[in-house]
Amino acid sequence: MLITTVSVLILVDQFTRGYARSEAEMRLKQLAWQMQDALERSMTERQIDLRILVARPSIREGKDLPHMRDVLNELQANVPNYAWIGMAAPDGTVLVATNGLLEGQSVAERPWFKEGQRNFYSADYHPAMLLEQKLPQQQEPWRFVDISSPVLDMQGRFVGVMGMHLSWTWAREIAAKLIDPAGERYGVEVMIVRSDGTVMLGPKALEEKKIDTDSFRASQKSKGGGAMLERWPDGSRYITGFSHTGQDERMMLKWSVIVRQPEHVALDAFHSLERRVILVGALIGAVLVILAYVLTRRLVGPVNDLSAALELRTSGVQDVQIPLVNSYREVQLLSSSLVNMVEREETYLREMRTLNENLEQRVAERTSRLHETAIALQQSLDLQHANQIKLAESADELRAILENAQDAFIAADEQGVIVEWNRQAELLLGWMRTEAVGRQMAELIIPLDMRDAHHRGMKEFLENGTSVVINNRIELQALHHDGHELPVEITVGHVKRHSGHLFIAFLHDITERLAFRDQMRELALTDMLTNLPNRRAFSDRLPEAMMRARRAHELMALFFMDIDGFKGVNDRYGHEAGDELLIQFAQRLLNSVRDVDTVSRLAGDEFVVILEKLQTQQDAINVADKILNAIRVPFELTHSRINVSSSIGVAVYLPDEDGEIGPEELLAMADKAMYAAKRRGKNRVEVGKITDA
Repeated sequence: MLITTVSVLILVDQFTRGYARSEAEMRLKQLAWQMQDALERSMTERQIDLRILVARPSIREGKDLPHMRDVLNELQANVPNYAWIGMAAPDGTVLVATNGLLEGQSVAERPWFKEGQRNFYSADYHPAMLLEQKLPQQQEPWRFVDISSPVLDMQGRFVGVMGMHLSWTWAREIAAKLIDPAGERYGVEVMIVRSDGTVMLGPKALEEKKIDTDSFRASQKSKGGGAMLERWPDGSRYITGFSHTGQDERMMLKWSVIVRQPEHVALDAFHSLERRVILVGALIGAVLVILAYVLTRRLVGPVNDLSAALELRTSGVQDVQIPLVNSYREVQLLSSSLVNMVEREETYLREMRTLNENLEQRVAERTSRLHETAIALQQSLDLQHANQIKLAESADELRAILENAQDAFIAADEQGVIVEWNRQAELLLGWMRTEAVGRQMAELIIPLDMRDAHHRGMKEFLENGTSVVINNRIELQALHHDGHELPVEITVGHVKRHSGHLFIAFLHDITERLAFRDQMRELALTDMLTNLPNRRAFSDRLPEAMMRARRAHELMALFFMDIDGFKGVNDRYGHEAGDELLIQFAQRLLNSVRDVDTVSRLAGDEFVVILEKLQTQQDAINVADKILNAIRVPFELTHSRINVSSSIGVAVYLPDEDGEIGPEELLAMADKAMYAAKRRGKNRVEVGKITDA
């Protein structure tokens, strides 16, 4: 019984220890992966900020420095973690910067400037150099992560380098939001380690120092992260989770994310359970000893009575009667036999007494052994049942979380057969769970033209463990039950099992996000009053039209016009009438040209028209005359009837003769031609010359 009890306790202890350690490793691995994902997403947002900044026309033109400084200050106010933003000229001199810091100084030798001249660049964690004495003092020294990009003007020429110094407090804030609440209570510590082993963020005693632990080396080689139990240089044992940034190609910086927790803290719940098991085992042993003692006294009592009577008779007291005991059958048989035989055979009585004593001992031993075995078996069954209930409850909790998740959740084995499909997946993709489970994922949700690539990617991952999809967030088209395709954002992970891989995917519908993005792009290129393309759209379309004319060796014309006396209309009839006039004016321009031509409003009453596929210069003049005739017709406004005219300046682009002229020169030519028309009496067309520009 002792061996059985100890064996069961050891088995429970080993199983619980392994389970507790596995749970701790999984928890820390998830924290490391979440920290890695937060760093990569935040760094991607900073890169997007820089790409948008260098694409702004005011930055690319580089002429209005005060306006450029306001743009940079506004970006820094929106994202306080930008310690400094500035643009340097090709010779390395800072042209403009936030709050005017370093303006006029040279940064030609700084890595972000050198590398940023060629392409997009991210500089690793480093201390402040020029800005240390200029930025506000803080408790810790300034540390930066730099990102930079070349700045090209509207003709694609290199005009400088835009650089951003991202304060390292950015990474500390991410860690504080994700890890610190758990760190204070459970001793969890997060570290961000550079590729050379330098701790950039972590416990104060380790920051700015190098480490060379097993978890750090494993993170350099691992692609999906992991966890392990290791002894650190301070002599303590930690359960450590690790991951590595840079799995997404947009994240240029390669950092190791290490999350550790002291082993004794991680296994505290296990040690508490271990102490309880030992205590319960000791209490059960004590109870069994007491029960054995009580049972022994109860069984031996009747025998003692018989023994006392026999001793008296042996001593010569013949009137002592042998008691008849009825407590249990063996003693009853013995006492009745003694009553019949005590007077005839003393020798036979001694033999029977010996036999009875042996029999009692065996019965007592057998009864005690059976009882102890039954109790231990019951305890083992109760413990096993409790563990099964906990596992079932955990599985039910996980299933409830996935079933009520905001994103669609799909799980499939390595053959691509769907094994799990939550309620959100039913709503998103149109397949019921009973229809989806057991079928191939490729034939349900992957469009036909993408299935070959999907099968090749699965084969590559199963053979080599590499994939551009696993552990990444990507946007692609998914197939709905009714056959249409919808855009989704998908994150795919995998779990290694004893019998293979389990692939898990979270899908989110991004239809509204893409529509909003297209709508914003369209609004940015449209004049809000006339619904014509605005100056920004015109700046894109004019170089394209000139390029098409050069390729086709055809003439192209540009009209620059305004409304003669428009200011007088505003002064006399009011701005509402002026706006109504502009709308009708724009509509008559559209009605006077072809669908392939472009009509755009630059500002106020200034309009431009791009005419393509012309045969002769006279074709452009004919269209201009058509427009003037359309404008001469009186305009019927809400409260008045107005007669206005227009002056049109025409610039004809001959690609074979004027190949070197640019969009700005062509627009300037049309502008000067329009003012020439106004000087010569308005309400007319003037054709500009190359020499005029």
